[in-house]
Amino acid sequence: MIDIEKAKQELIKYVKEQEINHPRSPRKLEHIMRVATISKNLAKDLQLTEEQIRLAELIGILHDIGRFRQYQIFDQNTNSIVLDTTPKFNHGEEGVAILKKDNYIRKYIQENKYDDIIYTAVYEHNRYELTPTLTQEQELFCKIIKDADKLDLMYEAVFIYWQEPKDIQEIENGKLSEKMLADFYQGKLADNRNRISRTDQILRFVSFIFDINFPYSFRILKEKDFISHMINRFDYQLLETKEQMEKVKKIANQKLEEMV
Repeated sequence: MIDIEKAKQELIKYVKEQEINHPRSPRKLEHIMRVATISKNLAKDLQLTEEQIRLAELIGILHDIGRFRQYQIFDQNTNSIVLDTTPKFNHGEEGVAILKKDNYIRKYIQENKYDDIIYTAVYEHNRYELTPTLTQEQELFCKIIKDADKLDLMYEAVFIYWQEPKDIQEIENGKLSEKMLADFYQGKLADNRNRISRTDQILRFVSFIFDINFPYSFRILKEKDFISHMINRFDYQLLETKEQMEKVKKIANQKLEEMV
């Protein structure tokens, strides 16, 4: 049996022991706990077994453990584009390395029969595309964590991110990446590596609609209306950006209507 409460306490202990002095760290821990809950609810909606539901929740707890190492390496003033897109650090890969080192994963689950699924889901959760050679079971749990992660990131984009006046001003005065717009108009997840401004972060999050896998996730997106709330938060000053954002909102909401 997977002990979820023990796993949560172990992660909290791990973060505390790292003594991370970074403003993103507490917020990331809150994100992780919400993603774990979403993963559990999504697995329930898929009518998985109790053990599979607990496994999905455990993967939610572990999916971003590599982020805390990232916060130790990069200064708290590091530009967010650099932090999120640097090829020198991949928090999914780092998470697997942490769990494997000295068999640390045993702190979270006693049995080893799910290790491969856990490592695979943590490794794959932030990749632009899933590895095509995954087994059916690996792919299932990878898609669950990817959906859960995206749902909570969209929640954060509506309620948590970009609260400082300087951040709001930067978004409202920014232009959108033509490469990311091209991805979006082709019905694809916008490639984060092509970001040129904070405004592109909004486009990136909205483009998640093209990388969602399950009916539950689409229902949540429609119920919460994250797409419209996210875009409508800001008063875009450039006419081109304003018109592009309206078009993006219309396309994304049309896609959502098709899927629900």
